[in-house]
Amino acid sequence: MIASVYIIKIKEKFMSNYYHKIFLPLLVLFLFVNYSPAQQIKSVEHPAWSHNVSIYEVNTRQYTPEGTFKAFDPHIKELKDMGIGIVWFMPINPIGEKNRKGSLGSYYSVKDYKAVNPEFGTLDDFKETVRKIHEAG
Repeated sequence: MIASVYIIKIKEKFMSNYYHKIFLPLLVLFLFVNYSPAQQIKSVEHPAWSHNVSIYEVNTRQYTPEGTFKAFDPHIKELKDMGIGIVWFMPINPIGEKNRKGSLGSYYSVKDYKAVNPEFGTLDDFKETVRKIHEAG
């Protein structure tokens, strides 16, 4: 009798460990593998004009000696003449200072997502640059 109670206790402990340490993690893994947000994303229709154009990334700080939007503006026509169809600006937000390596810091260490780095100009300067890019076609 004592032996059967002992065996039952060992079996309960084993099943409890099996359930918590093996079965649940496998169940969670199975659910993650079989559930993908990508399955719910519908295809995106890109505008026809964007299919065969070149993308140019603008590093405002290094594009001109001044490193400002206003200094970049005269170069818009040059980019258009080169066949650039999409202009992509590196982050224009103020750069974080915490744990900065070097004096400039990384563009991707954003200090304020709603502000424009004052070294580049103002929000109105950026809007004017975007307007000129759109006007250039």
